[in-house]
Amino acid sequence: MEKTEKLKVFAQEMKEGLQLVQEKQDHAAIKKLQPFVELMRQSQAPHIRLFSSYSLAQIRTGDLEGFLQTYSEVKEMTPKTEEETKLKNQLDGFFTDLMEELQKDNH
Repeated sequence: MEKTEKLKVFAQEMKEGLQLVQEKQDHAAIKKLQPFVELMRQSQAPHIRLFSSYSLAQIRTGDLEGFLQTYSEVKEMTPKTEEETKLKNQLDGFFTDLMEELQKDNH
């Protein structure tokens, strides 16, 4: 398989994973996106959309520890577009909601 063909397959797989998050098929999305997230972590390549989508699926499946790890990684990334800024802000909202819920549970 040629490099361009491999890249197309790679990009298509990631697109499918992101689409699964939008469709709230979070378990399938995590399974599809995990290899990309791990690859980006290893290469230290920030990809706000990927990490934000992945963390959203994590919180919706109840993987709070995974969400917090991915969220902390997104916090370190600098948004380059308006969309990336919105995604980061959306995650901040989920984080705040989570912390408020945890506070309630402790009282």
